[in-house]
Amino acid sequence: MEQPESVASVIRVTRHDTIQVRSHVTQLQGMANIYCVLEGVWCDEGAEDAIVDWCEVHAEGGRFRLVAFDWLRDEYGRLLANLQDLTTGEVLTDYLIERGVAKERPHHYLDVLTHLMHCKEPDDASW
Repeated sequence: MEQPESVASVIRVTRHDTIQVRSHVTQLQGMANIYCVLEGVWCDEGAEDAIVDWCEVHAEGGRFRLVAFDWLRDEYGRLLANLQDLTTGEVLTDYLIERGVAKERPHHYLDVLTHLMHCKEPDDASW
């Protein structure tokens, strides 16, 4: 499921679980601005600062590896993705969990697939 993709630059943090990145998209054969939801975590409302901190520390020339998950998009059109440090291989979501501003969401991928298949809001218990 997980496929390392191209190098990306973070444009901004739009929500506690959403980032906007600029990346080369092979399918488009060009650059695109993409909204991404952080895959596999529930982020607290105050996670924006931790995301910005991690990006400042781990940016290599302002760039990261964009790790996309089958280019699957959630119900809002956001790509399920994560950011990875090009040098150390550290990933953003691991840092957020360690800082205590996010919790694991092991069935995130399955929740998105279920929502797309049923085209309706899933149970509150699954979210």
